[in-house]
Amino acid sequence: MSALSCSVSTAAYDGYGFDRILPSLARCGVRQVEFAFIDGYVETFTDADLTLALADDLCREMRGLDQHCRYFSGHIDLGLDNAPARLEARCRFAAALGAKFVITNAATLGNRARFLANAERMGHIARHHGVRILLENPGNGEPNMLDHAGDIPALMATLDDATFGINYDCGNLLSHQPARSPEADIEQALPLADHFHIKPCHRTANGYDFTELGDSDIDEARVLRALMAAERPFSLELPFRLHRDPQAQPWRDDKPLPLDLIEEKLGRSLERLDNLQ
Repeated sequence: MSALSCSVSTAAYDGYGFDRILPSLARCGVRQVEFAFIDGYVETFTDADLTLALADDLCREMRGLDQHCRYFSGHIDLGLDNAPARLEARCRFAAALGAKFVITNAATLGNRARFLANAERMGHIARHHGVRILLENPGNGEPNMLDHAGDIPALMATLDDATFGINYDCGNLLSHQPARSPEADIEQALPLADHFHIKPCHRTANGYDFTELGDSDIDEARVLRALMAAERPFSLELPFRLHRDPQAQPWRDDKPLPLDLIEEKLGRSLERLDNLQ
């Protein structure tokens, strides 16, 4: 697997418009784009912003830059009352972008019953739009249906695996369940997950920072070699503006990082990834 054949999330560019994000990714050699519309993790947006007109504009920009979108991140708790309607907006938008997978969360344990009650309806929504739902382990410390790799078999046993799958994020595990080994957990997830997020994360006295590849508390070389040996698809998710406090709650810097600094960090990350092969 070539380093540049993996997707790169737009979360690295929090605070910038897509008219600047997509050309910047192209300058870094990125052709596979994972759009990130994640509540609390990027600039404020509403479901009403996920229009077909916006998707058409983004597709036009991507075509001009020889870029494509296969994965779309639109995390919500699928156990909330309004989850089916919110999922519908994300699936419709993702499909218009050309994506085949929508990445989101399952549900907190408190919302488990509602998630299971709505799973068939949400599966129908995904099938209608021609996408598959990939459930991701969270990073906020609140008990979830998918806390770690060991939860995957029981969760998937309740779902239609033609419609639902798993996106495993070892960077989230670092803050969500800090006593667990991210490296061992992702190796347990390797045969069970459909897609992986590589999200370098570093513990600090104030919580957790998200860093470039190679500057993380996770042994990413071990993780990435395992993924590439198994030919498992993954995305680089590098939310440089994002942090977590000691209780794993997210917060963001007041201002976006300078664009040239983002490109430097992303460029070094892609170079390190390429050097692993």
